[in-house]
Amino acid sequence: MNKQLPDNIMANEEDQNGHFLSKEKAIFKNLAYSSAKESDSAALAWISSQKLGDFAMNKMSPGTGEMLKVTNISTDKVITHIPTSGGSISEVVKSAREAKEGWSKMQGHIRARHLYSVTREVQKQGKLLAVMECISTGVAIRECKNVMLAHLVQTLYHFTGWAELSSPEVKDCQSHGIVAVLLPEVATLTQIAQQVVPALAAGNCVIVSPAAPLPALLFAGLCVTAGLPPGVLSVIIGDEARQALLSDRNIAMLSGSLSSKEECKSIVNSLQYPIPVSLCQVGKSSMIVFSNSDIESAVDCLADKAFYASGQTYDSVGKVLVQTSCYEKFCKRLKEKVSKLRVGDALDHSNDIGATASDNITAIKDALTLNTHLSQFKSTSTPPSDGSFQIPTVLLDVQPSNDIWDEAMLGPLVKVASFRTAKEAVAIVNHSKQGVGCSVWSEKNSLIMQLTKQLNVGTVWVNCHGITESSRPSQYRSCTGSMQCGGVDLLKLYMTPSAAPRLSFSDDKIDPNLVKKFGKASTPALPLDKPAVDPEESVNRTIKLFIGGALKRSANDSYRTVRSSTGTVLGSLPDATKKDIRDAVEAAAKAFPGWSGKSGFNRSQILYFLAENICRRKEDFAEVIAQSTGRKYDDGMQEVDTSLQRLFMQQPGLTSSPRPPGSTRTL
Repeated sequence: MNKQLPDNIMANEEDQNGHFLSKEKAIFKNLAYSSAKESDSAALAWISSQKLGDFAMNKMSPGTGEMLKVTNISTDKVITHIPTSGGSISEVVKSAREAKEGWSKMQGHIRARHLYSVTREVQKQGKLLAVMECISTGVAIRECKNVMLAHLVQTLYHFTGWAELSSPEVKDCQSHGIVAVLLPEVATLTQIAQQVVPALAAGNCVIVSPAAPLPALLFAGLCVTAGLPPGVLSVIIGDEARQALLSDRNIAMLSGSLSSKEECKSIVNSLQYPIPVSLCQVGKSSMIVFSNSDIESAVDCLADKAFYASGQTYDSVGKVLVQTSCYEKFCKRLKEKVSKLRVGDALDHSNDIGATASDNITAIKDALTLNTHLSQFKSTSTPPSDGSFQIPTVLLDVQPSNDIWDEAMLGPLVKVASFRTAKEAVAIVNHSKQGVGCSVWSEKNSLIMQLTKQLNVGTVWVNCHGITESSRPSQYRSCTGSMQCGGVDLLKLYMTPSAAPRLSFSDDKIDPNLVKKFGKASTPALPLDKPAVDPEESVNRTIKLFIGGALKRSANDSYRTVRSSTGTVLGSLPDATKKDIRDAVEAAAKAFPGWSGKSGFNRSQILYFLAENICRRKEDFAEVIAQSTGRKYDDGMQEVDTSLQRLFMQQPGLTSSPRPPGSTRTL
């Protein structure tokens, strides 16, 4: 007969002598992770208690359009279905238009008190917000609570202060009016902090179009509890509503963070009116590790930041450059670190990495299939069978000439390459399409100061990475976009100078035919039926390219006809070749250090001289504009005058500010 084991004895664990181990000894022997899952009952209860739909006038109104299915990508379970408006957003825009005058003209102190009340409500319901972000986007719960929520609260406090100081500090600026904000499918709370909060502090009414609607709707509900006036913040659901928003005449500015280059192009092509646009593509940052740095700290930071939010945010590390002398040591330590990372349910605190968007997983798998020759290692963790998960992967010995090096693939994928000299590392980073930020790891101060000046990225971190501070100004560079990310520069982004000249054509609507044709190849110039130039009255002029400060003939013996809006031939322009483009880029890269190194006073003198020359020939410019666009001559003259006024408006900033807007160095 089998003997009954005591409660504190593990029946399946034995020591070297064959004796059963106690529970305590078995735990210390295995050191296995225990589940620490966060409850989502409060979030699901809030969802079931609401009639979800478009948010306007401080209430939700279910639409009559298609049902939007919202899924928890960590479990593949459907959370809810949200009825969309089907492209009818007239009530949302009407509520924002009615609230615009009162909110923009409200005293700065009163507006600050409103934002402070919102901040306190966000802090009170911080856990609910973090869980909602987690189940909607798949980001690990510890990152939602400890990073994203903390950043949102910090940003709210920061711009509450700026709302108070808006009158004395930016008294020469005014709000745009109604701002449309597009949010990506990941890190909704972070993008609310970077786009929605400063727009509200600047006195704008905001209409949000989120890819993940639940966190945005919950934030809007907390604003109602905080007493935010009706119409100041609105949320629309669905792709049709987003398209209708982009074509609405009442939108004064567009701000957005998008996941792909194709999505950015689609948004720009959907605009029907000329308005200020601030768009960015979610990219990744870089890391440069020198042999004289603390390798252990660099590896620990990389393992944490490369897979933050499953590697789908702007401060996630995508590319790592390691000096040749410490390359083997770095990769060995990184392999040990990555192999221990746990992938699983985003609500479980014991997991390091949550779920990943299915589109990003597909892109990563396709890239790995095309690069099977590259060495790689992965985490040994086994993700759940249900859900959308990608194992953290590190590619080694990637050449910068490889297409995969410069691809902005979102997800837990890191590419590692080696370099010999600091000059080589700077050249590789500066030639990247992603200009978000770069961290430099070295213990040599002179080398650090040299690289912080030479790197053409928005933020340079020194012996750290991804530190966010609401008061720190930064700006994306290169193909990532033109988004500001902090400080008073971000507040001014959502404002316009009170005396700023604005064009007011009789019809401001963009011609859709011009948008469709822009950037596409035109028909080569064919022989005309009648002479383009009468030799007895004028000399046939050959138009050349302007490259490197000189007029140069194109290497291609092909010209393209330029016609007016009515079809009249205005002339012929040379068809530039790849060599011409390369020469232009090389000339710009060669001139950049000298131009950026000039003092603000010297640059202002050059721009003043440019304004003088434009003014001298403004009649010619106005006539060309009128002929090219089909508008009236007076409209062309107004555009030239507006350009002159704007040139003069930039001079005070140049002569008084030695720092280009958005440049940041973090130690």
